[in-house]
Parts: sequence; structure tokens; C-alpha cells
Amino acid sequence: MRKPDHNYSAPGYYFITLKTAGSRNLFGSYTNGNEILLSRIGQIAVDCWQRNDEVYQTVSNDLHRFMPNHMHALLLLEFGESTRDAGVHLSKVVTSYKGVVTKEIRRLTGNPDMQVWQRNYYERIVTTDRALRNIRSYILYNPLMIELEGKGLR
Repeated sequence: MRKPDHNYSAPGYYFITLKTAGSRNLFGSYTNGNEILLSRIGQIAVDCWQRNDEVYQTVSNDLHRFMPNHMHALLLLEFGESTRDAGVHLSKVVTSYKGVVTKEIRRLTGNPDMQVWQRNYYERIVTTDRALRNIRSYILYNPLMIELEGKGLR
């Protein structure tokens, strides 16, 4: 899945997709139209994701979208003045996030063995401005595309 010759702590944009274990709709459900009504579990996942900027000085959340059973996010890894987390590895960000969310959800549900995430994650290194624009559009309009596919309109 990963490019063996790429340094995943190198500055740049990364597009990631994280899926729930068993593709269960843990994060919420769709309302009329293409908006998602977050569950309590979904709100935990969103809140934890939005804290990336606080946890890592050199990670900036660009754009994210949660669907019932997965999330898409675009983030920027940068080198900063601080050496505290200069060169944070993408896998550290993802692994830490998944761990915090799992811990919070297990506490909420009272189920210490609950599996929240599918193993691993999808990532794409964003290398051009055009790819960045296309990914932003994809993230923004993904729920609409899912709705159209469900109606056989795509």
C-alpha cells in the first residue's frame, strides 16, 4: 500500500481514507439529501480529528468529511521551527488518531473489546495543484456521489 521509497514524514499534502471495522455505520446516517447526521460515536471521531492541529504543531487539517462507515481527510505535514514534532510521520498521526478514538468510543459504549477501525488505511501522496483541487472536490462532494449511486443516477 505504501510507496517504499517515499518518506512519509516529508512535508506535503496527504489524502487518507479510514474505514470502520466491518464497514459498520458507526459514525451516523444520512439525512434527506447528502448531509450526515452524526451519532455520538461520529461526533467523537470528528472532535478527535479536529484536534490534530493541537496535538502536532506541524500537522494542519485541510479538509475532512465523515460518512457513516468511513472518513476522508486531507492534511498537510510541514516542518516547523519547533523540533518537538518536526518530521512527524503520517502513520504516527493516523495510528494515534485511531487509538484515541477507539479508547473514547470503548469508554462511551462500555465495550472494552469494540473494534472501531478496519486495519490499515488508504493514503495518497498529493503531488500537484490539480490533484489537490480534485481531492478537495472529491471530499466535499463524496456524500452526494454516494446518494446518486444509491439511486442509480451515477
